[in-house]
Amino acid sequence: MKRVFFGLLAVMTLFTACDNTDDPAPGPKTEGLSGDITTSTTLDASTTYNLTGTLSVKDGGELIIPAGTVIEANNGFTNYIIVEQGGKIQVNGTASAPVKMVGKDAGNQSGFWGGLIINGYAPISGATTGTTANVEVDGNLIYGGSDVADNSGSITYLILGNTGAKSSADVEHNGLTLCGVGNQTKIENIFVYAGADDAVEFFGGSVNVTNFLSVDSDDDMFDFTQGYTGTLTNAYGVWSASHQSTESDPRGVEADGNFDGKYPDHVGQSNFTIANLTIEHFNTGTEPNVDAMTDAIKIRRGATATITNALIKSTGTIGDLIDLTDSKGNATDATSIDITFEVANISGDVSKPSDGSVAATINISNDNTGCDRSLFAWTGYSFEDASVESTILTGDITSQVTLDASKTYNLNGTLSVKDGGELIIPAGTVIEAQEGFANYIMVEQGGKIQVNGTAEAPVKMIGKDAGETSGFWGGLIINGYAPISGATSGTTANVEVDANLVYGGSNVEDNSGSITYLILGNTGAKSSADVEHNGLTLCGVGNKTVIENIYVYAGADDAVEFFGGSVNVTNFVSVNSDDDMFDFTQGYTGTLTNCYGIWTADHQSTESDPRGVEADGNFDGKYPDHVDQSNFTINGMTIVHMNTGNAANVDVMTDAIKIRRGATATITNALIAGAGSCADLIDLTDSKGDATTATSINYTVKDITFANEVKQPEAGDATITKSDNNTGADTSVFAWTGYSFPSL
Repeated sequence: MKRVFFGLLAVMTLFTACDNTDDPAPGPKTEGLSGDITTSTTLDASTTYNLTGTLSVKDGGELIIPAGTVIEANNGFTNYIIVEQGGKIQVNGTASAPVKMVGKDAGNQSGFWGGLIINGYAPISGATTGTTANVEVDGNLIYGGSDVADNSGSITYLILGNTGAKSSADVEHNGLTLCGVGNQTKIENIFVYAGADDAVEFFGGSVNVTNFLSVDSDDDMFDFTQGYTGTLTNAYGVWSASHQSTESDPRGVEADGNFDGKYPDHVGQSNFTIANLTIEHFNTGTEPNVDAMTDAIKIRRGATATITNALIKSTGTIGDLIDLTDSKGNATDATSIDITFEVANISGDVSKPSDGSVAATINISNDNTGCDRSLFAWTGYSFEDASVESTILTGDITSQVTLDASKTYNLNGTLSVKDGGELIIPAGTVIEAQEGFANYIMVEQGGKIQVNGTAEAPVKMIGKDAGETSGFWGGLIINGYAPISGATSGTTANVEVDANLVYGGSNVEDNSGSITYLILGNTGAKSSADVEHNGLTLCGVGNKTVIENIYVYAGADDAVEFFGGSVNVTNFVSVNSDDDMFDFTQGYTGTLTNCYGIWTADHQSTESDPRGVEADGNFDGKYPDHVDQSNFTINGMTIVHMNTGNAANVDVMTDAIKIRRGATATITNALIAGAGSCADLIDLTDSKGDATTATSINYTVKDITFANEVKQPEAGDATITKSDNNTGADTSVFAWTGYSFPSL
C-alpha cells in the first residue's frame, strides 16, 4: 500500500558563531502531501503542505487537519483530496483560524487543482435501495449504500479556492463533492471561491450542510443530484461584477432527482431542503452563458425541492428566475419555493410545463431576507451590494410612499393603498405585473394615488412580457366616497373583486388623488365570468380627483368602467377592449371629455355583447326605483370598428351606443365610423328598463354598417340628432401614446 509522503522542502538555515539575538528566524516549514492515509494522521498547522498528487483517505484511515492549516495544491487534475468509503476527515478550523485548501500561487484562477471529495455509505437513487455508483473522477472507487446515518467525519471553517480542474468536459472536479455522505457527518462554515464547475455538488446522500458561501463558481453555485435528501441551511452564492462563466448553462441552484435524468424510474429520487438562500449576480453584460445566468433556480428530472426564504438579487441578466421544466423530466408537484427577487433583467419569472402537469407551489413575496451574510465575516470576503433596477411591488401602503422612476417595479400580488396611505408614482415609472387575477392595484376609500406622468414620460402599468395579450393581470381600481345609486342617498356597495372593501357615500367632491399620462396594458384578468377586472375601474370616485390622458390597450372586459361617482375624465383612448370601450353604471354623474375607442381590423371579442358605450342607471338594472341614477355627459367621442368579419359578438359590435336601465346620457359631437358592422348603432331599449327621455345624443355615422340605426323606447322619445359634420375626439392630444390612428 502506498504511504503518505511528507517531503521536507524547507531550506536549511545556516548558523554563524554569533550571539543568538543575531540568529535569523527559522523559515516556515513546507512539506509535500500525497499518497494514501490508512491510519489516523494529524497534520501540523505550523507547516504549509504542498499537495503534489492525489491524497486518499482509505477505509479505516482518518485525516485530522488542525485549525489554521494551509494546503497549497500544485496545478493539475490529479491533485485533489479524496475520502473513500470508510475513511474519515476531520477539518477542525475556527473562525479566527480556518483551514485553507487553495491553489499554489493561483490567485483567483479557477480550475487550477481538483478539490475535496468525500464518499460515504448513505443512500443514492438507484434501481433498488442500497445502490452504489462509481466516483466520477476515479471509476475504481464507489459511493452510496443504505446507511442514512453514515459518518465521514467533520468539516468546520474550511476555505476551498481555485478548484475544478478537469480531464474532459464530462469529468471535472467541483470545490466540494459530497457522494453518498450521511447525516452524521458534520459540515458547516464552508467558503468556496474561484471554482470551475460547481462550488458544491451533492451526489445523493443525506448530509446536512450549514453556512456555505460560493463566490464566482464557473457553473452552478449549489448542485444536487442522484437522490440527495438532506438540508442546506444558510447558502449564499455570488457572481461578482467581473465574473464570466465558461459553462453552457450556469445556474444558482441546479437539481436533478436522479443521475443526469437518465433514470426517472429509479427509487430514492432527490427530495431536499434549502433554508435561507441568497443568489447575487452582479455581471451586467448580456452574452448568454458568459455574463448571463441561465437560471437562478432549476429544479428538474424528478427532483423535489423545498426552498424557503430565498432572495435573488441581480443587476445582470438571468434567463429564468425559476425553471421547473426539462426534456428529461420536470420537477415534482411537491416542490415548494418561497422567493423574493430584485432582478434587473429576466426572460421569465417562473417556467412551468405548458400542459399544467406540474403543480408545484411557488410563492413570490417581497420581504424575504435570504441568507445572513454576517455568518461569513470569518472569510474576509467583501460583499458587493446590488444597485438593482427592479423591485417587488405588493402589499399595503399605509403612509406616503414614492416610487423611483429609475426602477422597474414587478407587481406580483395585490398592491393596496389603504385609508391614509398615498402612492406617488413619478413620470416615466414602469410597473410590470405578473400574470394572474390577484395582481392589481387597489386604492381604498381614504387612500390616494398620484400618477404624475407626462407626455414625454408617461407612467406605464402593463403585463410583464405580455405583448398584446389581454386579461393578463388585474388593472387599477380606485374607490371613493362620492354618491352612487341606492335605496337612499349615501349608499355604499362592495367592490366586485374584493367584497371586503366598499365604495360610495355622500361626498361629491371626494378626492382620491390625480392621474395624468397613464398607460394601462393587458388588463382584465378574471376569476369567473361575473368577477373580472377592467383596465381602469372607478368606484364612487369624486370630482376633486383629477384623471386625464389615459391610454388602455388589450384590455379584457372594459377599458374603463364608472361605478357611480362624479369624477370627470379627459382624454381617454381605448384600443381593442374585449367588451365595452366606455361603461357607466350605478349612478355616475360626471363628464367624459374627448374619448376615442377603436377595434382594429384583427381584433375579435370573446364577450357576448361588446359595445362602444354601455350605460346603466343602476347596478345591473336590478334597482329601477333607486335614487341617484346615472346622469352623465360625453363631449367629443369617436368609436371606430375596423373588423370586417361578420361573426356575431366576435367581429360584430352589438351596439355602438347602448343607453338603458334608467340612465340619462348627454352625448355631443359623437362620430361612429369604420369598415365593420354593428347590430344597432344606437339602442335606448332594454328588458330591465329603457334610457330616460332626457337622454340626448348628437352623432355622425361614417362608413360603418348596422342593422338598426336607432332603437327608441315605445314610451317616449329621447333626443337623437344625426349630423353630417361631427369630428369626434381630437386624436392629436393622443400623440404621446405612440398609437397610429387610422384615417377616417
